[in-house]
Amino acid sequence: MLKNRVDGNAVDEDRYLALEKKYREKCHQINLMKQIQFVTASDFSLNRFLEGMIDQVLSMTETISGALLLCDDINGSLVFAAARGPGSDELNGRVISGTEGVAGQVVATGQPYISQDTANDPTWDPRVAASIDYRTRNLIAVPLLLRGQTIGVLEIINKKNGHPFTRADLVVLESISSEVALIVENARLMARALQQSHDMKILSQLSSILNSNLDHDVVKKSAMEAVIELLHCETGSLYLIDEETNELYFDVALGEQGAEIKNNRLKMGEGVAGWVALHGKCDLVADTTEDVRWSRRMDENSSFATKNMVTVPVKTKNKIIGVLQAINKLEGKKPTRDDLLLLEQLADQVAIALENARLYKEQKIMFRKTAEAIVTAIEKRDPYTGMHTKRVRDFSMATARYLDLSGEDLEWLELAAILHDTGKIGVDDQILRKPGKLTREEFESIKQHPDYGVEILQHIEALKPAIPGMRRHHERFDGGGYPGGLKAMDIPLMARIISVADTFDAMTSDRPYRKGMQQQVALDEIQTLAGRQFDPEIVEAFTRAYQNGELFTG
Repeated sequence: MLKNRVDGNAVDEDRYLALEKKYREKCHQINLMKQIQFVTASDFSLNRFLEGMIDQVLSMTETISGALLLCDDINGSLVFAAARGPGSDELNGRVISGTEGVAGQVVATGQPYISQDTANDPTWDPRVAASIDYRTRNLIAVPLLLRGQTIGVLEIINKKNGHPFTRADLVVLESISSEVALIVENARLMARALQQSHDMKILSQLSSILNSNLDHDVVKKSAMEAVIELLHCETGSLYLIDEETNELYFDVALGEQGAEIKNNRLKMGEGVAGWVALHGKCDLVADTTEDVRWSRRMDENSSFATKNMVTVPVKTKNKIIGVLQAINKLEGKKPTRDDLLLLEQLADQVAIALENARLYKEQKIMFRKTAEAIVTAIEKRDPYTGMHTKRVRDFSMATARYLDLSGEDLEWLELAAILHDTGKIGVDDQILRKPGKLTREEFESIKQHPDYGVEILQHIEALKPAIPGMRRHHERFDGGGYPGGLKAMDIPLMARIISVADTFDAMTSDRPYRKGMQQQVALDEIQTLAGRQFDPEIVEAFTRAYQNGELFTG
């Protein structure tokens, strides 16, 4: 049968060629079905996959160009999910009307369409081809049907041999359309699953960051970075409500254009963000030019052009405190319902983090007020101690600027410096107010004040991180201090800082029985004691603060 003649009879060559062509087509169909099986989650790219599938179709139909357009369920448009052939790179991701041209006809009717001469076909819309300078002579477009619904259109354009497409070509394309539809759906599901997995990973990482950090500014910046990464948008913004003016103000705006829009304010109900804040409802705007709520004043006040956005309220305990936005999807894409749901999840986490940060901030204010109340009580007994406490705090914080301390460490250092003489409440007034030099017994009594401070503060659970700095500020680097005789790095860092600040202020302050030293003299003395009484690194940082004029004794 594979020879031109068998047993002297002429073989029907046309029939043989037809069977061979049908066989090739069937092989292509099998390859098409197998294609999805060799995809792995680690290297899967929906665009690459769809382009590879179109290559199979073009090879099967001996066609120059082809495109896969998918229906957008939100606005009824068609999106070029993949295209192959001359100029195709410019088509990927482009959005066109879902009701016009050949593709629109196929979607509307659910029927295939063949055009053997597009130049004389009134249904043909030449604008897309003209935009990439490509001449479309003829084409076939078939609907991709899945469970009775049209999910897209598959087009093949211009036969390689220059001839028009025939009904036979249409039959071939129709014969694989159901397989293509199924493969496309499976590929989209895989891409969506991978994207959701990635999104959940980002959300989990963000949750970890938010839960491990109570700094209001860090929380908000992290949230904005997550918005940009998760929703693949140009910028993200967080509005908060100013309760005094009942306005929304940009608290954080990231992205290259973030600074351009940060100074804007909106009245409650104004614009999309104001509408979301007023009604407490999420909103998706695919095109701001078609939304009557969009406040163009925002763009007019900056060089930024807002094209689309997803906006969700940020709520704590059923109270709206702000609005979270993702603005301008990248690569010319439009925001989707999935984007809105994702931003909602993010807003919930941001709301919790902001509330925790607020409570923590209030707690810190309470700490400070507690510390100040204690210092006030001490000052009532010893007026010298009050101003001394302020200066020790200022000296300690100035020194800390030249050390590698975290924001949280700085906060506890400040509290410890304020509270360092708390234990003097337990010292006898006659000793505390004595104008002359103390006796050995009186000095031993004074030396008890760090432990007295511990007895007082240990009952305030939230202030416990400040206790080591308060208790150990009279320890010496060489181990000769009190109350524990700790040495070198066994002494808490806060205490080593406060020790230098406390001693410097004591040396430069006037007492009833002596006049204070000049600052430079006191500094020289402290420098000679580096490595003995004081940590050399702290002395160096203290010296830099002094030299830069950051130690004020007034």
